[in-house]
Amino acid sequence: MNKQKAILILLLLPLILFMLFLYGPFLLMDLLDSSWYYSEEVDIGSFDYNSVLTKAEKAGYEIEGSWPWPGNFSGFEPGDVSEVRENFGSAVLVQNIRLNYKDDSELMVFVCENGTETGIKTCIAVSNFSHSDPKSPLQLSEFPDDSWMLEKLGLLFGSDEKASEKYLEALKKAAQNQTWDAEIQVNESPDFPAVYAYLAENSDDSSYDNYVLSFYGYPKIGSDTKEVFLKDGNQVGLVRYFVPKAGVVTYDKENRYMGNRYIGNKYIVELDSSGKVRLEIIMHVGSVGESIPEKKYRAFFREMFEEIGLPPEAVGNFEFLHTSLMM
Repeated sequence: MNKQKAILILLLLPLILFMLFLYGPFLLMDLLDSSWYYSEEVDIGSFDYNSVLTKAEKAGYEIEGSWPWPGNFSGFEPGDVSEVRENFGSAVLVQNIRLNYKDDSELMVFVCENGTETGIKTCIAVSNFSHSDPKSPLQLSEFPDDSWMLEKLGLLFGSDEKASEKYLEALKKAAQNQTWDAEIQVNESPDFPAVYAYLAENSDDSSYDNYVLSFYGYPKIGSDTKEVFLKDGNQVGLVRYFVPKAGVVTYDKENRYMGNRYIGNKYIVELDSSGKVRLEIIMHVGSVGESIPEKKYRAFFREMFEEIGLPPEAVGNFEFLHTSLMM
């Protein structure tokens, strides 16, 4: 687990526990006394993720997920890399880049956690998987060869030889005063198109591996996807992407309040920037055994799609399952 992810989890853990304590029993009761419809995820093709959510917000829909909550996730713009844009959409961010030296050490770049709004600060780190004591400094003998480091620093930042030498010397100096790895900050963003071209050219295989980030009480907030590059079965590099995901939420016109709570049917369009969409209806409390005519809920989703800028005809591509539980 890298530093960014560990700190994010630690910061959000108190909020997650509080939400679980405060709302968990009510949410569980609602789910156990409700019916719902849900679909599998469908790729409906490319769309402008930010534009869709902006339209949804202006149309009065609730937005849940990584836009706007819980804020913008840090990352680098991927630039003009068609493969990445086609696979993950226009809102994708590059979380970190790892370049591997032989089997035991690597060079990594990522957005520093203390970056400013006016400028992204980039962290450069060197680590060695054979370094067993996390409390001890990284030895210079555990660094990749100088020639490899200079070449990769030049690739990452398009810098001249003197600039690469300056970064390398700073990393070696940092290793003396830090533990576990050596890390410095620079004011440049990596040249991702150049790095991606290098990885594609110097590998004979690549694959994706992803998992979904989620927090209690909120829909899935995004997909953290790794692209691993291999040469003769050995990893030569890795890129981690953040694909934002959000839920567009509304209630049907038949909803009403009971006390201070909705007892209407909740319609959710869950989408991510890569073009994947999932649909869900959570029916009102006490709806066990009830159903909604298919013609009615498909018409409702088509209207939602039209208002937020998605193709209404795509609703016909979704197959729905209907289930319910009763306490």
